[in-house]
Amino acid sequence: MSILCNYFPVGLGTSRLLIKNAEDIEGIEKSAQLVLHALKAGISYIDVSYPYANGGAHAALKLAFEQTKNPYAVTVKVLHQHDKTADDARSRVESQLNAMGISKAAFFVCWSIPSYSQFLEIMRKGGVYDCALKLKDEGMIDHICCSLHASPEDSIKILESRMFKAATISFNLANSIQTIPVLDAALKHNIDVVVMNPLGGGGIPQNPDFFSFAQADGEDTVTAALRFARSHPAVKVILNGLSNESELEHNLAALTKKSGEPDAEQLARVISKVKDLDGYCVNCHYCENCPADIPVSKLMNLRNRLLFPNIVTQDYRRTDPELLQNINFFQSQTDGGDDWFPVSHENPCIRCGQCESACTQKLKIVDAIDDLFVRCKKSGFSLAYRKIRIQDLLVGKGYKRVGLYPKDKIANLFIKLYNEFFGEPDFEWVAFNSDKNSWGREDDGLIIHAPDEINNIDPEIIIVCNYTYQEEIYSDLIKYEAEGIIIEKLHFDNDVPWMF
Repeated sequence: MSILCNYFPVGLGTSRLLIKNAEDIEGIEKSAQLVLHALKAGISYIDVSYPYANGGAHAALKLAFEQTKNPYAVTVKVLHQHDKTADDARSRVESQLNAMGISKAAFFVCWSIPSYSQFLEIMRKGGVYDCALKLKDEGMIDHICCSLHASPEDSIKILESRMFKAATISFNLANSIQTIPVLDAALKHNIDVVVMNPLGGGGIPQNPDFFSFAQADGEDTVTAALRFARSHPAVKVILNGLSNESELEHNLAALTKKSGEPDAEQLARVISKVKDLDGYCVNCHYCENCPADIPVSKLMNLRNRLLFPNIVTQDYRRTDPELLQNINFFQSQTDGGDDWFPVSHENPCIRCGQCESACTQKLKIVDAIDDLFVRCKKSGFSLAYRKIRIQDLLVGKGYKRVGLYPKDKIANLFIKLYNEFFGEPDFEWVAFNSDKNSWGREDDGLIIHAPDEINNIDPEIIIVCNYTYQEEIYSDLIKYEAEGIIIEKLHFDNDVPWMF
């Protein structure tokens, strides 16, 4: 029996509420007003978790709930990687309820299940699912649900267990081909679907022309994409993270306005257009089982980003178009938990053509993989490249003190890789930073020093690790070369960042 059939089609995602931190009173108050607006408009499904909105989402909801009599139904989420036992899960749920000032939640969500094996861990005796059953018996929750980040095959197996009443699943124009079988399985087993990422994590509104094929009746691309996400009969609620009133109004208009095109017709029309996209990988997985162990399906799906204009999510202060394209592309390789990072930039492809003969889109996969490894070599995107770079900078130089400036996440990675490649160093690491608030503090065992201390500490070499402000930092430090200190940039001109 459907648990969401009577819910408003628009859900409220709270991950993008504009709250700086849990103490941001102004941000919490403004977000509470946005929540109240949503509830007044008829929205009742609210998706929330403890880290959302920099830890402030629960506080905003609590403030809103204290000011409304409109109905609402919220999620409480338990992530197995953090809370493995029933007791851990109970504590997590109780803390979320307390943070919202409520005594029960409509939906217990086994959050972000990445694989079928993880699902089995959740289901084991004394685990997360046992906690959910107990809380349901006690009346603290109404329904046991899940959110899935597993492969389509694993997601289908999880749904076939019929252990959940609803599932939150990513479904959008970009991933539609591989996701529809998952939605079909949900429909078959009477499991309601809440759609997350209906706009492809921002990729669709950032590339409206590319996805304009979804439009009908003169609508804009975003409206068409939201309507498409609801076109499958398994889907009951569309979640889209909201930051402001205009986004809320757009979602309401897109998902409540009557369209002359029936859902089934839109679904079929758009899917046929997705299959016809020139050079677009639909991630059907038929190219898998490469004899050279290349993750072809994953790489070709990620390569779709090269079809779009650059979407560099941070200002890296670079202007070269090819470099920006490579930053854009390789950033997409490290956005999720299932990252791809090559051991070497040498292409292992044996050009057997097995992948191309299986490809439903008849893509030139062999050439695409070759281009990928050329980009790896030119951009310094491989483990072998980084080993050579570290070796050239430090190994066999006889240094006693090696300075890192600044002590950031790239510097931490640099130290980690040095230890992995060459063992414990026979020199001392020293760290510098221009941020006054960091001076004297310890970071991974290293005290952060002010730039004024460089002369007193007297390192033989300082490596500029920061990517974005590399040139500015280098210009500030080059004066020390007159005193015998070598100043080196970690990144060459064509390199992508060691960390994004």
